[in-house]
Amino acid sequence: MRINTICPINISSLGGPGYACNQLLEAMAASGAEVNLFGASCDIGARKSFHCLSIPLWAKPLGYRAFSEDAWGKYTEWRYRRSFKKQDIAYIWNFTSIETYRAIKSAGHIILAENVNTHQATSKAILEKEYHRLGLRPTHGIDEESIALESAKLDLADYVFSPSGEVSQSLTVAGVPTEKILQSSYGIEPNKILLPEEIASRSQRTELTAVFCGRIGIRKGVHLLLEYWVKADVKGKLKLVGNIEPSAKHLVEPYLGKHNIEHVPFTNNLKSVYLDADVLLLPSLEEGSPLVTYLALGAGLPSIVSPMGGGGVIGDGQEGLIAEPHDADKWVSAIRKLFSDAELRSRLANNAYRKAEVYLWSNVGRRRVELLQASLANRPD
Repeated sequence: MRINTICPINISSLGGPGYACNQLLEAMAASGAEVNLFGASCDIGARKSFHCLSIPLWAKPLGYRAFSEDAWGKYTEWRYRRSFKKQDIAYIWNFTSIETYRAIKSAGHIILAENVNTHQATSKAILEKEYHRLGLRPTHGIDEESIALESAKLDLADYVFSPSGEVSQSLTVAGVPTEKILQSSYGIEPNKILLPEEIASRSQRTELTAVFCGRIGIRKGVHLLLEYWVKADVKGKLKLVGNIEPSAKHLVEPYLGKHNIEHVPFTNNLKSVYLDADVLLLPSLEEGSPLVTYLALGAGLPSIVSPMGGGGVIGDGQEGLIAEPHDADKWVSAIRKLFSDAELRSRLANNAYRKAEVYLWSNVGRRRVELLQASLANRPD
């Protein structure tokens, strides 16, 4: 059995679907599975022996000048469809067309899909409700056609990997049979886990810093976080790390430079951000299983998250505190509690740090192979 995979975009070494796909396949290969990955291109630091790239590394700058990303994606899919051997399982990631799903299905191969975020029907409902509450025109870009397309792809899939309980629930609501859903997680690299002495230095600080990491916009609930931070009125600093989405600028910018709120533009060096932080805050309205949450475990950071922001990784009262994104009283209380109670911060931080090993990519990949093998063994002929 070969897990023949496609993610028809650039495979990043920094984050995003291509990064997660690459890490999972490397871990699955290390656990004994035969894998390969068809991608349009990759970052130098992401190159793996199982890659089948449409653009060689040396030709990448020229390739993207000569043809569009969409054209390279279509070419990658064409190469992928021609690559199948008899016993191959198709493992399909984001941005792959339904034509490829149909071609592989008609050829008789088992299809395993990856649902990075909640089903778009769930996403659309959540985001439209929030845009309406704010009196804004929705700019999320999800329409009925894209929802129907996602559902059609899932109908063609035999199995779908879900990275969290929230994603699994959205798939069930969308009509995906529970026996098709293989719930797992994402993970963290060993070199992203801080050293114990780096974490210990936090105890010497007299002022605490809370961080939010990600795209600063309505989907991730930053506008709510700013309101809760001001109401909590704690002694400390809030850092928003990431690019501000245009649709949220008018909601975010009035807070910047006030109430000890600082904006840090997007950076690849999240290690320094986590080293300087004491608490992670993530009130997302919609997510899959955000990688920043896994990084918080590796940094020994206690978290205050929404159920979506926790991504099934943070246990309430274990590695952090969980509050629904619109529960203002609970968020304000949680921020005050975590900033005032050093013993609580220490306990949650220690729990988070210990849990990081569970989510090493090597362990996640092995569990995914075992989950897939068990499902295939129970598959009716």
